[in-house]
Amino acid sequence: MANIKKYTKKDGSTAYMFNAYLGVDPLTGKPKRTTRRGFKKPKDAKLALAQLQLEVESQGFVKQDYSTFKAVYELWFVQYKNTVKRTSARRIEYYFDQQILPEFGHLKLDKITATYCQKIVNNWSDRHKCYKAIKRYASKIFSFAIQQQLLKDNPMDRVITPKIQRKLKAKDDQNFLDKTQLKKFLSEIKEHESEQIYAMFHVLAYTGVRRGELLALTWEDIDFSNEKLSVTKNATYVENEKFISTTKTTASERSLSIDHDTIILLKNWKFNQKKSLFSRGIRIASDERQLVFPNPKNELFYKSVLQSILAKPFYKDFKITTHGFRHTHASLLFESGATIKQVQERLGHTNVKTTLDIYTHVTKNAEKDTATNFLKYMNS
Repeated sequence: MANIKKYTKKDGSTAYMFNAYLGVDPLTGKPKRTTRRGFKKPKDAKLALAQLQLEVESQGFVKQDYSTFKAVYELWFVQYKNTVKRTSARRIEYYFDQQILPEFGHLKLDKITATYCQKIVNNWSDRHKCYKAIKRYASKIFSFAIQQQLLKDNPMDRVITPKIQRKLKAKDDQNFLDKTQLKKFLSEIKEHESEQIYAMFHVLAYTGVRRGELLALTWEDIDFSNEKLSVTKNATYVENEKFISTTKTTASERSLSIDHDTIILLKNWKFNQKKSLFSRGIRIASDERQLVFPNPKNELFYKSVLQSILAKPFYKDFKITTHGFRHTHASLLFESGATIKQVQERLGHTNVKTTLDIYTHVTKNAEKDTATNFLKYMNS
């Protein structure tokens, strides 16, 4: 039963309100409540509540007001989140909570103009690298409203997406290592860190796997006989929960050849891992379940583990992130003569454009030789 409550408005005046149950929304299957406020007298609130209760009793459900952007977003998200991975749903929810709803949530859908949308998108482009994705998801709400016959036109369709000029990075700022730097880095890691940490960085640099793919590896994924590594899963983190899920995309599922030195390194680590776990009284799982690189409790590491290593003073001069070892592997593949298609397949990119966009920069030595090689060709 709803109760009439008195409250004080921002201007200091007194008003009355109530919060009432509307029934179960047939579109979402969830219970709905509504708050009505702004009544000058208690009797006005009681009359409105009585009318609402009569409507609920006669109809079973009072249709939710979906006139605002936020109301339509909530209806859309309930359904959309079941069509994507949990990590994607959380990222999209963050876009709405932090960027989209503060600008659009309170507005009536049919009052939002293309001019207003253009202004907001322009502001997003100044503040957020992912402004195109933010715009795309905001547009989905208008499209959904059209599908539900709540709106006739999508104002985002008439917005001109700003094009941000790409800023060139200085060579020293680029997030990858050349061959000499990589060898020096791995030598430093081997000297200062544990065998496991060294093996983790080595595998990153020599296979190009993603951080989540590395942490999710089990010994079943390593084919020592055929010198292959299978990427079939990914370490996933949603808020404070960590678990193993599917790979980032279908193309991310792949089988990689591994060089002989890396195979020997992994064989030694598997043997020493067993000794370490056994000496600490920790049960060793089957190859299907035993993580190649677990935390000290033999569980999934948090994703920040390697970045925390890179933050140590020993490695500050290398100026590289964990993801930078994926850049490093691609750059060295290009330098060693691999084709764009080979790099695309090895790194698990769905679209070759991703490979071209991210890895067109090659290491300094390969770039330096370009003009020389051209001259040799012309003079041959």
